[in-house]
Amino acid sequence: MPEPKSTPPRPSLPKLTVPAKITVLIVEDDPVARRLHDQLVTAQPGFTVIGNADTLRIARAMLLGLRPDLLLLDVHLPDGQGLDLLPLLPSGTDCILITAASDLEHVMTALSHGAADYLVKPVEPSRLAVALGRAKDRAALRRRSETGQLGQAQLDALFGVVGSALPSGFDQSTLGRVRAAVTAGEGVTAQEVADAAGMSRVTAWRYLELLCERGELRLGRAERQVGRPAKRYQRV
Repeated sequence: MPEPKSTPPRPSLPKLTVPAKITVLIVEDDPVARRLHDQLVTAQPGFTVIGNADTLRIARAMLLGLRPDLLLLDVHLPDGQGLDLLPLLPSGTDCILITAASDLEHVMTALSHGAADYLVKPVEPSRLAVALGRAKDRAALRRRSETGQLGQAQLDALFGVVGSALPSGFDQSTLGRVRAAVTAGEGVTAQEVADAAGMSRVTAWRYLELLCERGELRLGRAERQVGRPAKRYQRV
């Protein structure tokens, strides 16, 4: 009998690279504020809330157990001061304070222990979007496997330096929303940013072009759409 023909191996499917999301732990004892902050973070592309804590004890355990990329932290908690968590931050974990405590002592303590930003309650969604955009920039830098020199524009964005005034017709709040909407990997189109950030495609395109001029983004491959190819913007 003739030998059975061997079945050729089935081609393996290419592995899809899924951009890592920034994991967030929210520490807030007010349930209304906690739900609001959760909704605002979840609405931003590239972020996922992995836990909520309403006491210092629970927050400490979750911080050390989950090791989130980002901590949103209130100061006044039922069993202590949220600032006591700052010396315990794992390497690579950012912290943004969202609190009603805006006195100089609390602010300086937060800064001296490495807090990346300080927002006063009730938090403005656009201001939180700016803070999250900066957190995303820092996370992207940490996750880069290669080493390289950063330009001044990238350093200014990383440290939140306003630097020279924005050109006429631009504002920092909208710029922060656009930054937060730019995902890693294949990049985004102006329409995708517009949908994510709640603005017109033309506005998104103007800010994306500005970020390209500043060296924070670069143009990737064009995507063919009806009528014209759509540019894709990628993080540098």
